[in-house]
Amino acid sequence: MMYKFFKELFSTTKDDVSDSKGEVDVREELRRNDSEQIQLEAKKLLLSIPYEEQFGNALGAAMRVIVFGDWFTVFGSTEDDGRHPIHLYQFGDYPKIDQYRDDFAKILKKDFAIEDRDTCLAVLAGYFTVLGLTGSTKSLEGKVGKINLLIWDISKPGVNAFAVAIASYVTTAATDVRFLSKIEALEILKQLSLYAKKHFSNWTLFSDRLLEGENHVGLNSKIGKSYLKRYSGYLKEKKGSPWNNIDWLK
Repeated sequence: MMYKFFKELFSTTKDDVSDSKGEVDVREELRRNDSEQIQLEAKKLLLSIPYEEQFGNALGAAMRVIVFGDWFTVFGSTEDDGRHPIHLYQFGDYPKIDQYRDDFAKILKKDFAIEDRDTCLAVLAGYFTVLGLTGSTKSLEGKVGKINLLIWDISKPGVNAFAVAIASYVTTAATDVRFLSKIEALEILKQLSLYAKKHFSNWTLFSDRLLEGENHVGLNSKIGKSYLKRYSGYLKEKKGSPWNNIDWLK
């Protein structure tokens, strides 16, 4: 009798497990279909974004991605479903911009003391001074940037890459919060892009130098360094990363 009880119990358990597995399979199929649809929509949208905007935005992606938490808190760090996060290709008018505008405003104020258009231009002028790009853009003409050239010593490996990345990030974030117009931002990013292409040959080299430069400048805390390194790694690896989809030269 006891044997029969356990046999029936085991049979019931097998049925429950089978039913549960079936439910999981259905949910997984729905998730896969949703993911594929999202990818298709994202790829269609990417075709409408100018190359210059995508490339300039991608220069600051290692910092920009931290705000959104892509591939870590949103998509999961152990999976790669091929998603293309639009906000790493586009700025100023991407989907969900309203959701993140306040976050960018807080970060710009906290990390760069940027509170408005004038303070934004002053900060950018400082990075353009470091890179030797003074006078290359109309919006920065006559702007005096305050920056410590001893800390931002461009003779040290990677400092120039880090300066390019920070300047790109500030430019796109400032446009997201409407301190800069899209036209002004694209003009600034054009100069940063030309500089990057002149001094680096691909995204891998640029990202490696970026991390090297951050170590010399030392802006981040230990935790900040670990996040920057982690997200740079994701940008190198993930299928939907702009670093794996935007040609370095075009």
